[in-house]
Amino acid sequence: MGCEEVRDLLALYAGGESYENERALVEAHIAVCAACARDLDQYREARANLALLREGNAPPGTFKSIWPAVRADRFPLKPVSGTSFADTVLRYAAVAMVGLAIGVVVHFAQRRPTGPESTNPITSSASVLIPAPVQPATLPRRIVPGRVPEALELDSNYYLPRVESIPAEKSKDY
Repeated sequence: MGCEEVRDLLALYAGGESYENERALVEAHIAVCAACARDLDQYREARANLALLREGNAPPGTFKSIWPAVRADRFPLKPVSGTSFADTVLRYAAVAMVGLAIGVVVHFAQRRPTGPESTNPITSSASVLIPAPVQPATLPRRIVPGRVPEALELDSNYYLPRVESIPAEKSKDY
């Protein structure tokens, strides 16, 4: 058995809480390893000192004298630099810039394209109904559901509905 495995069992062995087979292995190892024998002596000494504390109460003020050293050892203070205000301002500025960048990306992602390609009603993504040119002696096209009509070719022959203008002094009666 190596030193690493024995070191895991030393505290149990010192307290008499190990199994028989573990006890035999630890005794065999500490007979040949001086470092592990030293560690076993330290465990036994620590257990004896802890047993002394059970006999009576700690003197008043013991906690107040021990705790600052323990706190300083376990929770060291971070060094305070003179640029802490500047660091804080730069962090808030960085967060604001990231928020602004996200807003710009969302704005451009949601906006509709405007330009020469979107002014052509045939090629634009918006669905605009343009009546087909009237051909003499032909029947009007029928739109069949589920079937995409052929692309319309624009020429100068459009069908435009007649719009009557109503004079301003008259009202609509419909």
